[in-house]
Amino acid sequence: MDVELSLHDYWRILRKRGIAILATFLATFLSTFFYTQMKTPVYRSRAIVKYEPPPGRFSGGDLAAFDPIAVLEAQARILVSYDMAERIGRKIGWEPAKLQGVIQAERVENANLIRISAVGADPVALTDIVNTALDVYVERDLEERSFNARKTLENVVKRRAEVENSLRDLEEKRKTFLQKHHSAHLGSSLSSSLLDLEARRRELLKKFTAEHPEVIKLEQRIETVKTQLRQVPTQETDLDRIVRDIKVNEEMYITLSRGQEEAKIALASVTPYVSIISRGVIPQAPISPNKKLNYMMGVILGLFLGFLLVFTLENLDISITTIEEIEKLLGVPVLGIVPHFGTEKKWAALRTEFLRKQRYPMDIFRSHLLFHYRAKSPVIEVYHTLRANIFSQLPKKQNVVLTFTSTGVAEGKTLTAINFCLAAAHAGLRTLLIGADIRRPVIYRIFGLPRETGIVEALSNEVPYMDVVKGTVDFLMGELDLDKLLTFSGIDNFKIMTGWIHRTTDVVNLFSSDAVPRLIDRMRPDYDLIVFDSPPILLFVDALLIGVHTDGVVMIYKSGKMARRALKRAKDQVAAAKANILGVVLNDMQASDIEPRYGYYYDYGHYAKKES
Repeated sequence: MDVELSLHDYWRILRKRGIAILATFLATFLSTFFYTQMKTPVYRSRAIVKYEPPPGRFSGGDLAAFDPIAVLEAQARILVSYDMAERIGRKIGWEPAKLQGVIQAERVENANLIRISAVGADPVALTDIVNTALDVYVERDLEERSFNARKTLENVVKRRAEVENSLRDLEEKRKTFLQKHHSAHLGSSLSSSLLDLEARRRELLKKFTAEHPEVIKLEQRIETVKTQLRQVPTQETDLDRIVRDIKVNEEMYITLSRGQEEAKIALASVTPYVSIISRGVIPQAPISPNKKLNYMMGVILGLFLGFLLVFTLENLDISITTIEEIEKLLGVPVLGIVPHFGTEKKWAALRTEFLRKQRYPMDIFRSHLLFHYRAKSPVIEVYHTLRANIFSQLPKKQNVVLTFTSTGVAEGKTLTAINFCLAAAHAGLRTLLIGADIRRPVIYRIFGLPRETGIVEALSNEVPYMDVVKGTVDFLMGELDLDKLLTFSGIDNFKIMTGWIHRTTDVVNLFSSDAVPRLIDRMRPDYDLIVFDSPPILLFVDALLIGVHTDGVVMIYKSGKMARRALKRAKDQVAAAKANILGVVLNDMQASDIEPRYGYYYDYGHYAKKES
């Protein structure tokens, strides 16, 4: 059923769901507030470097292949690389993995600049990290630029050391050779000695024979010199080779020493591509959280979610909250509105609401009875108005018998029936309230009465009905407030008949028998008003079985409690049973659900709050 909403409808929805809006707003804003307060402040320290390769060449590549943007992006990635993190970590004592999550680098638009930043909770440490990163980056770039010169120097130094070691070994070898072959350089002297020895031998042969001892001794010396003389060419060749190797290594050593000095000069002349534009300074204010922005977003988001929740709940709400909707849906009048008086304690009401309890505790339930209001209280007038509207639907106004029922549980059926009867008694009508909800009896507990015989026994003709009727004397023996009870005008006109189910009781057969109309006929002359408090229609058939024998059925509907289809089905069942449905009573209506033209009902509730 599509209904165009008016401005008042929107205002009614907002008032009805005001707690939901407030709760959502507070939850969202407080969550934002505490999140902002508890969040660790985040600082950022920044520095800027300039990366400018020399014109014409770039890292060995041609100028045509030089893309400045790509190069700067590559340098930014180098700055946040693991290699850089390791270098920085060695200087400041941080783990490389941790540093990678702190350091950031990005290219500055339209310039050959790179912005280096560090983000974290310690502003001093962040500044140290940024400045260390600057120094390490410059050092790394210098290392990269001087790689070839450094490599050449390393090779020259290495080769010079090798030549130096080789030269040392050759000199040691020459020394050892000379010590071992001391005659290697005496070839001419040996030849002279041989000539002298042969001349002496010829002189001796002139005097002696070849077997003479002197001649034999001289022959031996001649053979020794000849042997030494035969070895002299080989040793001299070996010595010359050693001397030649020494000379070659000496020349190579001198050349390498000169090359080492030249490589050092070349390395010292290398210039980096990176220059520092600005170093990091200690940040004074955090970049996060932005408290003003967060609070503003919390307010906006809280209101948005609150309104979104409200209209979502309203669209999902399949219950009926307005009089026009009920009358159009059911085709029967709304007999009266019982506003929400709010006389219960606030914490108890909230506990009942949020714990989703079906009923209030008994002490709070009793506080809603009319005993607790002044004799001329507007609250009592609500029920007088309800009685007048009900009686206007009946052809006869005397000895009226009514059935009070509801669609489902916890719609305030019993409380409405009790207060309706109390208001009638207050007006001077002889009133009897019958607790026909014997499957789940509660009236005897409200008045603090013992579980004795009741309607079941009266219908079964086990006892006369007058013997099970309770009056003022029984109430005084119960658990009600005596002062409130005795000061309530007309309490003597109010009677009740309780009842409960026995194990052997067949409820359906009992209420569908002729005993019900016979009992009503016996009681009708004795009372101006008889009200049956019967079970919910959709749960049990009892209300229909009783309602067909009474003058009319009054349906109690708690605003927003049951779905519209359930209410329609309950009304259809009453009509199908041929019972006279008089109308609907809207119970526990909130002020936000009451249309402007029914505002006097809200005034009653307002007065009731003042009295409480």
